[in-house]
Amino acid sequence: MLSLKKSRVRSALLGTAAVGILLATAACGASTTPPGSTTSAAASAAASGSAAPSGGGDVAGAEPTSLNLNLAKVDSLNAMLPDKLKQSGTITVATDPTYAPNEFLPEGSDTPTGMGIDVANALGQVLGLKVTVEPASFDGIIAGLNAGRYDIGMSSFTDTKEREQSVNFVTYFTAGTSIMVPAGNPKNIQGPTDLCGLPVGAQNGTTQLAQLTDATVDGSVVKACQDAGKAAPVAQGFPKQTDVNAALVAGRIDAYMADSPVVDYAVKITGDRFEKVGGDAGAAPYGIAIPKEPAELTPALQAAMQHLIDTGAYTKILDNWGLTGGAITTSQINGAIY
Repeated sequence: MLSLKKSRVRSALLGTAAVGILLATAACGASTTPPGSTTSAAASAAASGSAAPSGGGDVAGAEPTSLNLNLAKVDSLNAMLPDKLKQSGTITVATDPTYAPNEFLPEGSDTPTGMGIDVANALGQVLGLKVTVEPASFDGIIAGLNAGRYDIGMSSFTDTKEREQSVNFVTYFTAGTSIMVPAGNPKNIQGPTDLCGLPVGAQNGTTQLAQLTDATVDGSVVKACQDAGKAAPVAQGFPKQTDVNAALVAGRIDAYMADSPVVDYAVKITGDRFEKVGGDAGAAPYGIAIPKEPAELTPALQAAMQHLIDTGAYTKILDNWGLTGGAITTSQINGAIY
């Protein structure tokens, strides 16, 4: 099974015609978001030393803006929190803000936004916690959680049984995997076995990159190619999804694999530059990544997530980003299906 991982957006990486939002990455920053507010994080951006491409040329599509629901604190949910969070009143959320529309940096901003960020802020509001968003490399977030650098990770993590060995998950969305190619589909790619022998990209640390490199994982493209008597894809991993997008536009790869909402959004925003091929495969849950300790944090977040679902706040967030197709009705703890 293949599985996962608004202002105006501009084209980026002049000279390669790479696309901005794809793109929507600027210098990595952090945002501190008390219930009902958002602040800039330029200091963290400067400290990170990471910069995004800039450049001109408007592209098609309009992005939604972040939706702040200003939800009231729910005392019963706050009471479930571990003492250290009750005392600090703050929860630190790690994210890789290069995965629009789930987590990304709008052009000209160093404050992460997106569906996942809005969900994190809503959770903080009902739990009575100030939310501090810390940009991080996707493939380093779980290690950072277990090292105590962050309280939770909200970065389009597919909840898998392997990842559940290291952290807990509270599910909040469902996504599949899609294949992206340049407009016109010059290699006539229709499905996974058409990727055999071709240079194909994915973001580092994602299930998609594993499927492009490992014959033993669920939904392996390597295995599909072997079974078809073909060469494995020439997999290329990139630090950020924006790098994957740029590589496709520049012709360094012939296709890439990413989560279905990310591919759909990129097609919408960039007009006729990219093309999605085949259907969405292997729907699986996204989960909030949570350290095993303190143990109270996982059920508190699950209860808060279910509260957002039951009250309709969750649907408002998804509707704002055009992602209601991935909505769930029940949030689970460790709901991996593979």
